[in-house]
Amino acid sequence: MRHRALSHRNKSYLWTFAMNARKLSTHVLNTSTGKAASNVKVTVYRLNEFQEWIAIKPAQTNADGRCQLLAETDFINGIYKLTFQVGSYFAQQNIKTFYPAIDVIVDCCEAQSYHIPLLISPFGYSTYRGT
Repeated sequence: MRHRALSHRNKSYLWTFAMNARKLSTHVLNTSTGKAASNVKVTVYRLNEFQEWIAIKPAQTNADGRCQLLAETDFINGIYKLTFQVGSYFAQQNIKTFYPAIDVIVDCCEAQSYHIPLLISPFGYSTYRGT
């Protein structure tokens, strides 16, 4: 079987498709230091039809504080919970925190990507819908 080389038009389509593929991601920033929060453990849960949280995937932020949580094949419409283990992150730095873990619950009901940044400090946090 002979393979044809991809035309410029087909390569462009494939690149656009890959860039627009549905995904769930996060970015954790430590606002007390102004730096990315690396090695933060994150667990993704999905709410099932019985209103129970089912663990989908464990993950960890990279050196830049970023983490892709779900790719298109695993990311169906639904309600998700992201559990960030910030207690162990702060403990590694010998910093006491009020929050051992942070749960962020989001409704991902549209056929699009969702980026959920988390801003943390030892005694507070904030999150928002990113792009």
